[in-house]
Amino acid sequence: MPPIESQSPVPSNGKESPFVVHCRRAKCDVYVGRPSKWGNPFKIGLDGTREEVIHKYRTWLLEERPDLVAAAKEELKDKILGCWCAPKPCHGDVLSEIANRE
Repeated sequence: MPPIESQSPVPSNGKESPFVVHCRRAKCDVYVGRPSKWGNPFKIGLDGTREEVIHKYRTWLLEERPDLVAAAKEELKDKILGCWCAPKPCHGDVLSEIANRE
């Protein structure tokens, strides 16, 4: 599988992505926060800054979890993902990017 090209792993405009929303403020199709199978095992503060833990999640997903990458393409395509982070940068943006890339 070719790597996903991205200069920034997350939207930088501070607005919710059309595919990732705050799970309490908007309707979502799939919850991707902890403790779901999509949850980011890397925690802000303990494992780095927000940007660092999102980068670690992307790397972990692509290098160590091909099963979740395949599942994301099947289960998350065209879905609105919900997490607690949005509209801040979120690992959900990584999942949405993977699920919806051509």
